[in-house]
Amino acid sequence: MAPIAGVCLQHIAREADDPHAMALFYQEVLGFHRLETPNFGAMTVIWMSLPPSHSLHLIGRESKRSTTSRKDPSVLPKSDHLAFRVENYNTAVQLIKDRGIEIFEKTQQDGKIKQAFFYDPEGM
Repeated sequence: MAPIAGVCLQHIAREADDPHAMALFYQEVLGFHRLETPNFGAMTVIWMSLPPSHSLHLIGRESKRSTTSRKDPSVLPKSDHLAFRVENYNTAVQLIKDRGIEIFEKTQQDGKIKQAFFYDPEGM
């Protein structure tokens, strides 16, 4: 049986304790833009876009979860994560560090691919 034709990723949805703070992080650090978002009633939802074609939906979590334990970004290469390509790796890493965000850097064995792993304000 053949897979569904014409499939492409439309958006990623992310629960957040504070969607407004998360939206600000994704705008200021990664360059996302806010999109017009439908009214979802009592549920807080913020739609964002990273041109040319990627969307992120931040959805208010109904009950707050504990974020007291500090996470180690060195575990991210082996766990769930979002990945972004940037024009200038060194500049991007420095901008992230300048914001006081802990970062774990890794270079693939061939030396051509550099990676920087870090958490957003709510630990993803």
